[in-house]
Amino acid sequence: MRALLVAAVAITTLAGGRSLSAQPALDDLIDRASRYVVGYERAFWLLAMDEEYVQWLERPTNPGSNLTRGNPGGGMVAGRQESRRVAKADFVLVQAGPGRGWLPFRDILTMNGSEVTFAEDRLVRLLRSGTADAFDLAADMHEASRKHDVGNVTRTINIPMLGMMLLHPDVRERFTFKHEGDESIGGREVERIGYRETTRPTLIKTTRGRDLVLTGRMWIESSTGVVVKTEMIAADPVVRAQVTVTFRRDGELAMWVPEKMEEYYKASLAFDDIYSTSTFTMPRVFQPGGRY
Repeated sequence: MRALLVAAVAITTLAGGRSLSAQPALDDLIDRASRYVVGYERAFWLLAMDEEYVQWLERPTNPGSNLTRGNPGGGMVAGRQESRRVAKADFVLVQAGPGRGWLPFRDILTMNGSEVTFAEDRLVRLLRSGTADAFDLAADMHEASRKHDVGNVTRTINIPMLGMMLLHPDVRERFTFKHEGDESIGGREVERIGYRETTRPTLIKTTRGRDLVLTGRMWIESSTGVVVKTEMIAADPVVRAQVTVTFRRDGELAMWVPEKMEEYYKASLAFDDIYSTSTFTMPRVFQPGGRY
């Protein structure tokens, strides 16, 4: 059975909940980060990137079942990596509307060095064409890319900006925030902020409608509110998903863009842990109406 995580795209419809921490310094930081997120979603309509998409399964160490005094190892089998796949892809994020985040689309170009399609940038051309069925066709391409996924968990929360959008003014009051310390990332001093979703129904659900409470961390530059890194965890006794995204500042675009997305998934009935890493390069932004 494939476990499925369902992300709510229209996150504004679930706004409301408990207020932020009463600590003024933390409130100020979250306010700056919220303004940054609002400005970020207004900065572009479409972001296209080249992606190297590496996936693999890891089978944990098996402790064995025949433990005896004469066989203390019990037939233990060491963990190993399996089903490694390396893809080159076009990855596109499209603004879904104010406060609604971005829709992801992936088009696999090569898989383990073998060509899948030769038409680079066909997602960008399609989505900018303005044709009535453009989004449906792009969704079909994205769905076709899923057949290359390894493991038994269908991934729907691996959207690079989803963790950042939890700071949006329309939804941030669903969460409590806690200052966890200072760090340096890429030479920038940032504040590490932990968060936990406290409002039901939750933003993330399973296919059977179970709530999956979001927890995680955000790394925020105090002086600017720039979100440098996000970690998002959705878990219950049946399935666990963790998505970590690191951003970098692109000098040519004069904006921060996703640099790396690391994913981990585990279904309780599965033997293997699922891992993937996406590395993004060559970011291009577009505005509606064909404007670059």
